[in-house]
Amino acid sequence: MTVSRLIEFGFCFLAALVVLTVISFLTLRPTLQELRLEAQGEWESFLRAVNERNESIPGLVEAIKGFEPGHGRLAEELLAARAMAMRARDPDRIVASVEEIERHLAQMERLVEARPDMGEYSPFAVPWRQVADIGRRVKESRNAYNKSARSYNLLLTPFPQNILTTLFGYVPLSPYPV
Repeated sequence: MTVSRLIEFGFCFLAALVVLTVISFLTLRPTLQELRLEAQGEWESFLRAVNERNESIPGLVEAIKGFEPGHGRLAEELLAARAMAMRARDPDRIVASVEEIERHLAQMERLVEARPDMGEYSPFAVPWRQVADIGRRVKESRNAYNKSARSYNLLLTPFPQNILTTLFGYVPLSPYPV
């Protein structure tokens, strides 16, 4: 085999690779766009649920204080975490503040389990159930976002289309801990 044949073979191989990459990217692009939009929608759903829960927390805090003033510290920590969540704009800070709120709500849940009369105290029980229901929606929407982000990120990784996905601005989405 001569050098010119090797160069010709290499050029044909490279041209075939480029054509395969472009075709692969063009067939993948609508799916990528759809998954990215789905993930954005799930993230927006997550933020709406977080904001709704943040709006419910002051009522819960007042109910805690009304039941037993000794739990004021937990209530104040919950309000501080809520304030951090409401100021956060960066997704990582939002998730960190949501985790902080969930940590305080888990403490409150343990308190309710230890004190059944607290769970039966009507001014506390109603906001508690409301916050707990919204908390389930927060978790579900975070799980849905993570699922969409994983699917999207998996489509970005295979070679050779990953070359063009990066060039056209398809960057991986950050999954957030559950």
